[in-house]
Parts: sequence; C-alpha cells; structure tokens
Amino acid sequence: MKNIIYYTFIVAFASLVSACSVVDLDPSNKYSKDYGYQSQANVELYLNSFYPMIYDFGQFGSNALGGSNSSMSDGLTDILKYGGMVPGTGDCNLIMTEDRRQSVSQNYFDAWTTCYGWIRRINEFLDGLDEHQSNFTEEQYSRFRAEALFFRAYAYFLIMRSHASEKDDYGAILYTDINQMTTENKTTARSNVSASYDRVRDDINYAVNNLPLPSAARGRLHRYAADALKARAMLYAERYSLAKEAVEDIISGAQYDYIDDYSAIFKDLTNSEVIWGYGFAKGSLTHNFDQRYSMPGDVCENGDGYGGGYAGPTQEFVDSYDYADGQPFDVSDVANRFITNDNYMNRDPRLYASVLWNGEEWKGRTLQCYPGGEDMRYYPYGEVSSPGNTVTGYYMRKLMDESNRDYILNGSYQPWIEFRYAEMMLIYAECLAYEQNYTDAWDVVNKLRQKRFNDEDVYTAPISDWESALDVILKERAVELCFEGHRFWDLRRTGRAAEVLDGKRYSGVEWTLNAGDGTFTPELLSCDMGARHYPERFDRFPIPQSEISNNGLARQNSDW
Repeated sequence: MKNIIYYTFIVAFASLVSACSVVDLDPSNKYSKDYGYQSQANVELYLNSFYPMIYDFGQFGSNALGGSNSSMSDGLTDILKYGGMVPGTGDCNLIMTEDRRQSVSQNYFDAWTTCYGWIRRINEFLDGLDEHQSNFTEEQYSRFRAEALFFRAYAYFLIMRSHASEKDDYGAILYTDINQMTTENKTTARSNVSASYDRVRDDINYAVNNLPLPSAARGRLHRYAADALKARAMLYAERYSLAKEAVEDIISGAQYDYIDDYSAIFKDLTNSEVIWGYGFAKGSLTHNFDQRYSMPGDVCENGDGYGGGYAGPTQEFVDSYDYADGQPFDVSDVANRFITNDNYMNRDPRLYASVLWNGEEWKGRTLQCYPGGEDMRYYPYGEVSSPGNTVTGYYMRKLMDESNRDYILNGSYQPWIEFRYAEMMLIYAECLAYEQNYTDAWDVVNKLRQKRFNDEDVYTAPISDWESALDVILKERAVELCFEGHRFWDLRRTGRAAEVLDGKRYSGVEWTLNAGDGTFTPELLSCDMGARHYPERFDRFPIPQSEISNNGLARQNSDW
C-alpha cells in the first residue's frame, strides 16, 4: 500500500513544472528521501514518474506541438490541415497565417518551461540515488542512473529542438546537479550549441552502455531505445557519424525488422518494427486521440459522443503518394488524383493505411466526406470558426482505432510508438548520403519501399548528391512517418521549411453529389483563406521571458 501511495505522490509531484529553469520547490507533504531508495521496487516506482514525458511530447499528448499545446505538429505543414480558425481547434492555422501570433509571450513551442521542470526532478532523483548508492549493487545503480539520464537527454534534446539558435550560437542552460538549480545559482548563461549537444550525447552514451537489452528490460527502457534517441538527437545536431553509429548498434542487435502489414505497426508494442513506446490500457490509462480526430459521423455506441473531426490530410499530401509501381504521381492524372474506393489501389499501399476518404467503409458505415454529408457538414474552410469536421475531404486512418466503438466510455488506448525501425533506417540513409555513399543510401530507402509496396522491382528515385538525397529521404519520411510528429521538424532542421511552407496555400477535394445517379464529381479547392508564412526567426523559437527576467545571464534568441 505504501508503494501505491508513494507512486501516487510521485506522479502528482511530476505534474508540477517550473516557469523557468530555476525553481525552488519544497513541498511539505512528501515522504523522506530515504523512502524512495529503500528498494529496487521503490526506485523503479520513482523512475516510472518520468515515463509520461515520452507520451506528453508524442502526438497523443499535451505537448504534441512542441510546447504546451496538444495540436499535432504535422498541422503546421503541407500534410495535415486543421479545420478550426480559433484558439484550441485552430492553433496551427493561426500560427502559420497570422503575423506575430507566435511570440515570446505566446510561445506555442515552449519546451523550455516543461523540460526544465523534468530536468530538475531528474537531477533531484540522481542526487538521492548517489546518496543511497550503497543500497544497491553496481549493476542496479548503473541501470537506475541510465534510465534517469535517458530522460534528461530527451528533455535537453527537446529544448534544443525548439530553442537552439545557430545564428546566435545559443543552446541550453546545462544543469547536471540539483545544487546548480537553486535560487542562489540562478544566474547561469546558456551554453553554446555544440556544448549543449555534447551534454545530450554524454547522457545518452551512459544510457546506451548501462541499460539492459530488451529481453531483460521487462518493458522498461533498454539499450536500443537509448540508441534510437541518440540517432534522432545526433541527426538534429548534424553529427551524422554518431547517428549512424547508433543505428548500426540497433542493426547489429538483430532485434528489429520490417513487417508485412504497415497498418499493424501501430496497433501494439510487440511487433518487430517497434523499438520502444508507451502503452495504454482500456478504461484505466487512456488518451483522447480518437475523440479529437474521428469524424462527426463516428457516433459512440452508447450515444455519449462523437468525433471532433479536428483535422484532415491535405490534397498535397495525398498527391505525394506514388503510383503502385513506385513512379511519382502525376497531379494532372485526375482519374487517380482524388481518392475513391475505385482508384486507391493504384497508389502506394501506405495511402490506404493512412488516409480515409469519401465513400470508404469505417466502423460499419460509409463515410460521407462531401459538403452537407454526415462527416463534412461545414465547408469550405472559414464557413464556421470551428467546424468539427474535415475541410479537406479526407480523414486520418493511421493511428486511429477502428475497433474502439466508444472512445468516450473507453478512452483511446492504442499505444504511442516513440521509436521504430523505419525511422532509424531513414536516419541511416541520411547519414550515408552525408558521407557521399549515395549507392548505399539509395539501397536503404529502396529496401523500405520494396517492403511497403510488396514489390522487389518498385521504382525508387535516384540519389546522386546531397540535395537529391534530401529530396528522396524527406519525401519518404513524410509518407512513412506521417502524423507521427516529424514533418515540421524535418523541414526546419534541413533548412527547407521556408521553401515548402512560406507563401503556400494547401488544398482539399470537394465532392459534389450528383442527385440523378448518386455519383460524385470532384473539384480541387483551397482549404486556406490566406497564405501561410514561415519567417526566418521560426528557425529558433524564443526562450521564456521569465528566464530572461529571473536569470541575469540568459540571453534571448535573435529577432524575438
């Protein structure tokens, strides 16, 4: 019973976040530090309180956008369009179309505040662990420390992803000890970008070297999860040799491989494509992804609610799916451009697994994604401020749970997959291309496509230099990793965000119902009222003003 009480407290304590990197919390209603380190079980309960960080920053979580906002970051890009025009349901549209909507005082990408709250708690844990090291074997101590350092590396990576400024050479404020985070030590400068990524690297390396293999991890963090974080973080740091090294360690473990059914990847954590993820349980540990993104015609069995219809894939995203033989899709091919039950099989099979369209069967009914239909009552974009349905004519299928017939009563409980094999292989391809090993880079992408198309002879565009490598790999990442929260950050880290996003208006399909015979006629229509913008300052989001005010040595990023 004490363990349950202790865990409850730890989770409650973990919900607190600081307003800046310096906090001075001294709760009076907590157990003594000794209690948390009395046994392996107690320490693991303590460590459990850090695991929700992974879910929170995933696309099911409250920080999906990158800061304290649950909007999917793909909604900032060319692949997903939110229907709302108001805060809450339309934040992505407001950020990308309203000048100065994103600001220091209204910072949608503020990972700083949340992550320094996590870092403080992790450093507090590490301080207690060192104090009680004699309670454990060397192996136990090293594993506990490795788990904590994994999470600290993850937090620092998120800070760098949002707030690092190459222009100013500003990175994170690096705290490796809880005593550095007192009010007396609040004047600490930001380290440069290189030193900040050094910290991420060093923490992850400890985790890689001291976490167990998956077979001994009992569902907890393991070596290859740490490798996966290292690969992702070092890719962002443009330390390609280190990212490649991490992927090669994963490959050498021979634990992971592609499976035949792309849609099955996202249904459980046990298939061979999943490196590590966060599990949920029906009715007890749930999220609300289905409630937010199901269509309004998706009425729960008990009649207690229906889908929020927050967002839908764009026509541009649908156009990015190649023909079934792998050749690039031609947008002038009107017969195959607008997806129906009669033509979807002419395209990349991942399209069927990722997108829903007008006339498709879903949960025993036919989707009505046409103006006035059950799933698209309000159209075009802008007719109402928060329509509660797609404005593109499409819905997401990927990540949705078709078997969940009452997501209000049950909640959503499909798992969040943080790291998977395909992402690692695409990172590997990018690293190989950076080394000018274009042949092997192409081969890595081609093998992924052979599996997804179920075709050994599938066409894969050639890679002959760095720019063509990015063309091929970023397109493949957009399709393979869609809705998993990579697209915006991929465009940003490769310097292509302005080219792809700035000045653009994205489209959807309007299906007109022909009353005489019940058929439909498609028309391409804009689902943006104004051009989107990506100013150069979006390459480095600001740190909180509270940090500047409370920390005399902290400096703001340029142009904020």
